[in-house]
Amino acid sequence: MRKQNGKAIRYTAALLVTAAACIAGGCGKKAVSVETVSRAENGSEQEVTIPETETDSKPESGSEADAQKEKSAALPLEITTEYDNDWQDNHSLLSTKTSQVHILDETHAALQKALDALNQKNLDSQKSFMADNQADARQMYQDEPEMMENNGWESELTLTAVRADETVLCLMQTDYSWLGGAHPNTYITGITYDTQTGKELSLKGIAKDYDGIYDYVLKKLAEENDPDMFFEGYEDTVKAMFYGGDANYGQVQWFLTNDGVTIWFNQYDIAPYAAGPVTVEIPFEKQGDLFEKQYETTKTSYVKELPEYGTVEADVNGDGKKEAISYEVARDEYGTGGAITVTCGAVSFSTASLIDQDYGASGGYSSEGYVIHTEDEKTYLYLQHQSDNDSHYINVFDLTTGTPYYVGFTGSSWSGSPITDPDSFLLWDRLDVLGTYSAYKEYHVGADGMPETDDTLFRLGAMSHENPITLVSTRDLEVTVLESGSEKQETMPAGTSFVITATDGESFVEANLSNGRTCRIPVTKDADGWEWKIHGVSEYDCFEQLYYAG
Repeated sequence: MRKQNGKAIRYTAALLVTAAACIAGGCGKKAVSVETVSRAENGSEQEVTIPETETDSKPESGSEADAQKEKSAALPLEITTEYDNDWQDNHSLLSTKTSQVHILDETHAALQKALDALNQKNLDSQKSFMADNQADARQMYQDEPEMMENNGWESELTLTAVRADETVLCLMQTDYSWLGGAHPNTYITGITYDTQTGKELSLKGIAKDYDGIYDYVLKKLAEENDPDMFFEGYEDTVKAMFYGGDANYGQVQWFLTNDGVTIWFNQYDIAPYAAGPVTVEIPFEKQGDLFEKQYETTKTSYVKELPEYGTVEADVNGDGKKEAISYEVARDEYGTGGAITVTCGAVSFSTASLIDQDYGASGGYSSEGYVIHTEDEKTYLYLQHQSDNDSHYINVFDLTTGTPYYVGFTGSSWSGSPITDPDSFLLWDRLDVLGTYSAYKEYHVGADGMPETDDTLFRLGAMSHENPITLVSTRDLEVTVLESGSEKQETMPAGTSFVITATDGESFVEANLSNGRTCRIPVTKDADGWEWKIHGVSEYDCFEQLYYAG
């Protein structure tokens, strides 16, 4: 079992989704009492009036705001997952789940090198976990098989992005394990990199007044929490975590967000397990004198993660008051999702009456969400649901007036690319063009709240780099070669290898050739829509093997 400074460093599974929401919405603060009010009153539907929203004028090109926007441009990230299991008698006795972070462009080599090191470190840690616990897990299954009837021992090292732009990449690492005890063990770590250099940043390194941060944290801990919840002498613990000097305590955990810094205390740090994590938010807007200006942003937009059964607070309508936002999905005995109820402050809205007309108005087997506030002061709730065959879809709710209403849905999903910026995020689709694969486009929140894209290409992600989809031709194929900014037709002989990298989803597939060049294979759907043709020839007659799911 991994330890840090004598303390267990594992976490409950539920905490994984709660953690990022705490950063955004403020864990450790008093809960907001929400009175649920239905949109339907006296048997009639409540009419919702959506006012027009005035938009601010755009800054002129070359302005300081433009420079700041370029500085805060979102990083294209993909977070994949590695799995390992030890099975016996169709029972998983021991399992690991490990996140791997990848940058989907080639302009951040130093940062990707640092992430490669982090990825390998976590894989090595999980390999050690398997080796250290395999014999004990097998013995437990032999002696007390009922203890592993539902699930075996497990360890998860998961990563999600809290902030990802051209200045910093801040990751939340959640370390979870269960070894048959009363509850899983938990530990959450903040890891922040300088995007340009790949250097890991420390809290002291981004601070202008480190002592002032420490004083602020002590003050807010006392002001925002019941003092009886803390361990006796917790102030000494906080001091040791900020300044060192005591081998029993590690460094204080922190996260750099778009609008401030969140200080994070794990369970058992300064309060019992039942108290959960304790956080203190330090907003740049009010306490920016504590930090170096280069780490602040001028954006008014933000994204707050909202897990199912969780709550975040946000001022959705600009009245200076924060509303508590949550959602609930009605599910049957098999876990199939039905109506979604979205609550904003004291007003709730259900999609029950919409499901018959719009499948996308229902929830799936599992759900996760983001509260998204745009630069033009509109607020939306994006909910992603898992459906059959591990596919996902997103439905969108407008919260801007304080009264939620359903906007629509899309079959795309953010998958392993967390949303950190309303102006730039990746959504993924499963495509079936000369094979089955997932590919992404860059999106932004549109005027009506739905995701919009200016991209014409779906691009394959990091998994395709590690396990490329390679097609070998069985006949000569005429393709379009892209070279030095020009296009030319060229015939590739039978036996040519094509590594798929992108597609427009309807007329061509882009692929790399063995000599480093890029080409486009023309495709058209046949009349019945079941297969693709290349210059009138069936795809199955053009390649040795096609990799279609199912």
